[in-house]
Amino acid sequence: MKKLFLPIAIVAMGIFASCSQKETVKNESNDSCKAAIDSVMATLDKTVETPEEAIARLKEGNARYVAETPVFPHHDHKRLAETAPHQAPFAAVVACSDSRVPVELIFDQGIGDIFVIRTAGNNVNNDAVMGSVDYAIEHLGVKTVVVLGHESCGGVTGAIGDVKADDESKIDELLSMIQADVKPYVGKADSLDAAIKLNAATQVKRINDRELVKKFVEAGKTQVVGAYYNVHDGSVVFE
Repeated sequence: MKKLFLPIAIVAMGIFASCSQKETVKNESNDSCKAAIDSVMATLDKTVETPEEAIARLKEGNARYVAETPVFPHHDHKRLAETAPHQAPFAAVVACSDSRVPVELIFDQGIGDIFVIRTAGNNVNNDAVMGSVDYAIEHLGVKTVVVLGHESCGGVTGAIGDVKADDESKIDELLSMIQADVKPYVGKADSLDAAIKLNAATQVKRINDRELVKKFVEAGKTQVVGAYYNVHDGSVVFE
């Protein structure tokens, strides 16, 4: 089944592009648009069985977002009713708190699809965040955990710039944690992108090094990966 995801997405993307043109007004064209959307929606309603399928679904959703042809799945009251008794997300995303990184939107997913964990600098080096990751893997059964770094991350910018906050602020503690993970780039403002990617990779390793996570990864039940979001064009590149 997973091999069908990408071809379906590619065909649908081509049809979506034509659907987005203002001059498309003929009934048969509208029927084609509806058929394409229905095809994608049917795929999105299927249960994700493997880590590979989970990552493929995120990639396809981001491709739709970048192409400005999102289908906005699982946003209606029917979905509210379906998810009210319980949640069963197929992926967890550890993202930065940055307001420019709206996780569900950039992956074109909806209610109940992604378990989102957000912290400034997408840093997992504390019990609350790591406990949330464990919960997603062990109790919710997510098929992938994505650590999502992003372009122009303020947390990493402050860390490599050795920014100091007010004495009563907790910002220094946060920046110190990030700084420890990007040591090679401290004091090198022109290496921001490299530092952001190293920061995400370090969080991936930190998660993968946990015994509980190893157990699920080795059993093929989940996969932990890093990714980078471009705030200018909306694209996500998986590492």
